[in-house]
Amino acid sequence: MRQAAAVSLQGMDKRSLSQLFLVAALLFALLPFALLCRFNQPYLDDFAWATLFRTRGFWPAQSYLYHHINGRFVTAFLLTAGNPLSYGGPQTLGLANLAINALTLGSLWFGLRSLLQRAVRPFVALLLAGGLFLFFIAVIPDIHSSLYWFASQVTHHLTSLFLLLAPVSVARFHRAGPRAAKTGWLGLAAAGAFLTGGSSELVTLLLGWLLLAACGVSVARREGYHASVWAGLLVVLAGTAVFVVIAPSNVERLRPAMAGATGIAAKLAQFWQPHWLGKALLRLLLTPGVALIVACPLLLSPLAPAVVAVRPRGLQLPLVFSAGVLLGGVLLGALLMQLEVMGPDIASRCANVLLWWLLLGWLVACWAALPAAATPPKWPNRVVRYGIGALLLAFIAAPVRRAWREVLVEAPSWNRQCWQRYTLLQRLAGTTPHVKVQVPPIRDVVPHYVLIRGYDIANGYNSPYNRDMAAYFGVDSVRVDPKARNAAF
Repeated sequence: MRQAAAVSLQGMDKRSLSQLFLVAALLFALLPFALLCRFNQPYLDDFAWATLFRTRGFWPAQSYLYHHINGRFVTAFLLTAGNPLSYGGPQTLGLANLAINALTLGSLWFGLRSLLQRAVRPFVALLLAGGLFLFFIAVIPDIHSSLYWFASQVTHHLTSLFLLLAPVSVARFHRAGPRAAKTGWLGLAAAGAFLTGGSSELVTLLLGWLLLAACGVSVARREGYHASVWAGLLVVLAGTAVFVVIAPSNVERLRPAMAGATGIAAKLAQFWQPHWLGKALLRLLLTPGVALIVACPLLLSPLAPAVVAVRPRGLQLPLVFSAGVLLGGVLLGALLMQLEVMGPDIASRCANVLLWWLLLGWLVACWAALPAAATPPKWPNRVVRYGIGALLLAFIAAPVRRAWREVLVEAPSWNRQCWQRYTLLQRLAGTTPHVKVQVPPIRDVVPHYVLIRGYDIANGYNSPYNRDMAAYFGVDSVRVDPKARNAAF
């Protein structure tokens, strides 16, 4: 008995040590991305939204944006009233970045716990959420726009979390017992659809496609109740999106190009360039990161028997169908991007959204394709899974190493030089009219494209970003000294 107890205790000690090591490794990998929030600086139009709020006030700012900029009323509210620069100096921006990044990690954990229930322990769910967050960071082309550029975080990344909220809340709605709980979860799903529709057109398109597919599956299976839930969310999303589209700012912008049938035909002819779409899709999909996304479910295959037991009944779908829905969303998103940029490119902040859709959607697609009585798989064997795991760790390690380099070497110098500029601008603000401020460029900072991406204010006074920065600090204009050699960027 004593020997058996000793063996059991030894096994527990080994398990506790391995869990402690995994938690320590996860924290070590996540920590630099959190620490970099402390050194973050406003980027591009962050100053502009805060200045608009300060000069016009809350409601006039919302009205002005809806009538003259675009109809994204949820985004407009967050960019102005939710902008930390509206109430304090640039040092407050990092708190908002940290909160949104923490919300991303929390959303992944919430989604896993909601969908998988007790199939995995909270500790395992936490590891999976952290791993997915790190994988997302590693696979996206522009870390800065999802983790540190406030305007992009609010417009695109935060909306991706709203997209996640809707289907997860529907899953909780179907499993809830009391009527009040069901009502609450359905209301949360509707809120996710509403917030998405009032934010990003790209994410609205993706969520609408997902809701349409789910409604179609329910109708094909003659599940009228489920179909009505998905259709109701689709109505909420579509109604909100229509309110955005008919904003006077959008109508005025589209009117010259869409005047009459001839104008519409010309616009569509200009838009439809298949070679642009093909190039954009190849650049997005033919990457090592996407290949690892495809292979990732093989790494998680030992969890199959546990997770299939808690899968919602309506989620059992052929892999071909789920993959088709997933790729259909990517295609629609790429088409929308071609309409906006008129070229073979997808803006990196929008590519981030499409890769978020691919990463989470592919895992759900493989979950949906598992047979009802899944057994521990004979393939892939351990060698294959360990090989995929090693590749995944190496892929994630690259941005983690760059992030630690910026935390320890580059970011402090970057932050110090930026604050020297802010101090000068604050000192000169309001002293005399028509103050033109010339500042030196950032020196001796090598960007590693996590927080620091090699961007500086321009050397001309009339650059839009320079004007926004000058207006925020109350000077006439600001520029980088055009005669000084920019050794940093």
